Amino acid sequence: MAYLTQLKHLIQNELIPDVEEHIDDIFESIASQKDASPQERAQLEDLQALRDEYKELLGEINSGQLDEEEAEQLYTELTSMREGDEDEDDLYYDEDDFDDEDEDDYDEFDRDEDDDQY
Repeated sequence: MAYLTQLKHLIQNELIPDVEEHIDDIFESIASQKDASPQERAQLEDLQALRDEYKELLGEINSGQLDEEEAEQLYTELTSMREGDEDEDDLYYDEDDFDDEDEDDYDEFDRDEDDDQY
């Protein structure tokens, strides 16, 4: 019963809210632009379909149609996919790249008194 509970929690409290947040972001983008690009429309449709699949899966859990073994397999797949998405996000954004720069980082602008090149 542990994986069923974990899977239900994952879907209900993490996956569905994340997808709905992305859907809201797309709607906000569309509203600000007054029109949706074909890419935004496709992404919106994909996210809505994904949300519906999660809700259907949640219904199967609640009705007892899913056994513990299936729940374990789905939980493992969904968490590994979710971790993979987070790793991909890290490829595009690294907080260390945005640390405050130190004045000493600009040594190239320091002038050597013995150097008459300037």
